[in-house]
Amino acid sequence: MRIIFDAYELVLGQGKSIGIYNYAKNLLNAMTKVIDNNTEIIVICNASNRKDFTIEHTSVSQFIVSDSVPGKFSRLAWFFGQAALNVKKLAGDIYFSPKGFLPIGINYFSPNIKTVIVIHDLIPLWYADHHPGYFGRLEELFINTSIVSSIKRTDKIIAISKTTADDITARFGCENTISVVHNGITTFPPSERKYAFPYIFAMASQLPHKNAAGVLAAYQTYRDLVANPLPLVFCGVTETNQPGVIAVKGINDNDLHACYAFADLFVFLSLIEGFGFPPIEALAHGTPVLCSDIPSLREIGKDFATYVDPTKPDLAAKKIATLLTENNSASLKLARTAFSQEYSWTQCASKILMAINC
Repeated sequence: MRIIFDAYELVLGQGKSIGIYNYAKNLLNAMTKVIDNNTEIIVICNASNRKDFTIEHTSVSQFIVSDSVPGKFSRLAWFFGQAALNVKKLAGDIYFSPKGFLPIGINYFSPNIKTVIVIHDLIPLWYADHHPGYFGRLEELFINTSIVSSIKRTDKIIAISKTTADDITARFGCENTISVVHNGITTFPPSERKYAFPYIFAMASQLPHKNAAGVLAAYQTYRDLVANPLPLVFCGVTETNQPGVIAVKGINDNDLHACYAFADLFVFLSLIEGFGFPPIEALAHGTPVLCSDIPSLREIGKDFATYVDPTKPDLAAKKIATLLTENNSASLKLARTAFSQEYSWTQCASKILMAINC
């Protein structure tokens, strides 16, 4: 079986693009550990990502499309025909897109190939419903039309959570073509502790669905509730004037995991997620987690996190105050760490290969 792994459009950027880039890189590496001798993987790369997608394995090779980093027009050309022509040239059995888009014409030029795409979430469609035009009307139209078209044309969908699968089914049907395969997580060794004092750690961004305003409102109410409030180390936002808030941005993986590991509590109040890496990453270090009571986070965190309505900062504040008074015993920390190990890249890769072969 020859799998064409399409990483051409992946460029290490910001926001969601980082998550999909790392997903593809970790998945490919894990796939090479579980494929059999009858499976070959051809990785389509670009000039900027070829190093990260270079795997020393006899069954893995690269196909470099160009020596330049793909810009907007290059990605459009790829989607509207160049991908289909290259896939035909490579003569694969499976076309696999970790990005979630099926380029136009692949089914036409390679009628015998099986197409498989990973859908991480339908957040772009959520923005069209709740914040129309937030990313620009033209980009919104292109992205959403491409997502819908890809879902309807592909042979197989890998959804990274049952929540995402349910969302796809509710909007488009195609239930029989979906397999749910949870992500793996990568836990980095934490660097030395940066903050000598106890603190709450939270993560968000300026994007509306990450709900930074909700976190700040909950934290301010928490400060009003208790006599000696802990400071909030808030990752992903610019400096704020709110008392007690330490804003951090652009930290490396080891420093990020140190923030998780040494925090007294991790808070994540996103409004919508397809999977939700941060709560599981915090649990991997044994840290208590307070996160949004939304289907994806309940699915992923199960009974090892505490949940609250992210639109009600008063309730979140009370939960923060309560959780900080509870005993975070060594046995609880070990239980959280052990639970997080369910999300391995090896397991993810094995299940995706099984889904591809179904």
